[in-house]
Amino acid sequence: MKKLLFVVMGTLLVGTFMFNSAGVSGEEKVETQRSEAKEFDGEFIDPDEKKPKITRSTAGSRTVKIENIYLKITDEAKKEPSVPMPNTNISVLYILNGKETLLHEGKTNEKGEVTGLSFPNIPNEVTSLIVRYYLGNTERGFIQKYNKRPYTFHLNRPIPANSVINFSSTSARFGVAGNTDTFFYNYQAAKLNYFYDDAVEEFSNTIVKTNKLFPRTVQFTTEPINMNFEKGKFLDQSNAFFRNGHDNSKVADIVIGDRSDRVYTEQAVKSKVMHEWTHWNSWRETQRGQDKETAPPTIRNSYREGWAYLVGRMYAEDYDLSKEDLIVQNDNKDGVNRYFGKPTIMTVKQVLCDLLDVNSQDEDFSLSQRFIEEMSELDQRKMNLGLLHTIMVESKATTLQEYLNYMENKYILIASDMKKYEKVLEINGLNRDGSFRFNEDGSPLTKNSSSVQENEFEGTACSEFVE
Repeated sequence: MKKLLFVVMGTLLVGTFMFNSAGVSGEEKVETQRSEAKEFDGEFIDPDEKKPKITRSTAGSRTVKIENIYLKITDEAKKEPSVPMPNTNISVLYILNGKETLLHEGKTNEKGEVTGLSFPNIPNEVTSLIVRYYLGNTERGFIQKYNKRPYTFHLNRPIPANSVINFSSTSARFGVAGNTDTFFYNYQAAKLNYFYDDAVEEFSNTIVKTNKLFPRTVQFTTEPINMNFEKGKFLDQSNAFFRNGHDNSKVADIVIGDRSDRVYTEQAVKSKVMHEWTHWNSWRETQRGQDKETAPPTIRNSYREGWAYLVGRMYAEDYDLSKEDLIVQNDNKDGVNRYFGKPTIMTVKQVLCDLLDVNSQDEDFSLSQRFIEEMSELDQRKMNLGLLHTIMVESKATTLQEYLNYMENKYILIASDMKKYEKVLEINGLNRDGSFRFNEDGSPLTKNSSSVQENEFEGTACSEFVE
């Protein structure tokens, strides 16, 4: 089949749009909302498709249906896999005599399709329908520019003679003709949207399964948060979750920094998205409204960053971190082990990883092994991750030691499991009470020895490891 090349001139709408949560299906009401036509930098162009000139009587009206529209977005050079737009807000409308008539507001389905829409009483003078995609939705948040408007893609499809629209492409491109940057950054925004949706669904499903196995555990709920991304913004800086907003607006948001090398691998994007979204979850579930923590900043930071780093890496690596199993034990940079027994992000991440892995090279502990029936290693690691999250929420811990103490008291029930747990502490250089042995410089750790200052925001990506 001949590939279609799509160009959408203009990506950002002027104005603010409100959405409902209705699915994209069913027959729409005859009445439509009329509004002034919005201005765009251009319109959708389909240069490879030969469109016959549509001629029809201008008198009267007919019913127009969208049977299926499915797009996967690619970049200018087509070097990376194309991505769909699942669970993404849309609006459907037409323009006649300079006026917009809104026909539908809703979302694409979980595959990214617009399906099963029927619009009666469409004037015969109308020759095309417009579908606008807003990258995100009100339940999880949007991928937006720093003017706080979501990335918006504009698709104009002609109405065929039978009044039924069916259209798909796996190589759709959105941008301004002649401006390769717009195609590139719109593709990156679409990729963020895709993995944001996937991360939320994946993690939520994992926690739901854990809740079913442990019905008395805290039920997981999500809250929306927007991700900011734009060419040249936060260039080569760490990604971050800001509890008060990156602009001090008092509205929490996430920043995904631009990169001067323009390298956005799938693995890195997945890790970034899940890492920062995990910071949002852990803050709202354990810290929002709580009193100021009292532990030294380095110890607090190593815990919250280590947790986010673990969840991000698990998602990016399909829940298999076996190749990183001995990082703490074998580290030897310039003759110094940077992690063993020290309050670092990597140390915390590896301790937590040892609690959830199934076949480790140097310990046999698996958090859920006493509670689960036979399941695959992958499913067991997912279940363990869900249980680790549950412990984080239940304990309201602000340090790794607080976390481990809560877990030991509630979830380690027999002597043989306790010995396996003590082995996890030993191989990572922790004291029996779960505390660190050393400062980062290798000196003995005391209560007041940590002097590293805490950042104003809740967390940044561990770019040293993620990228």
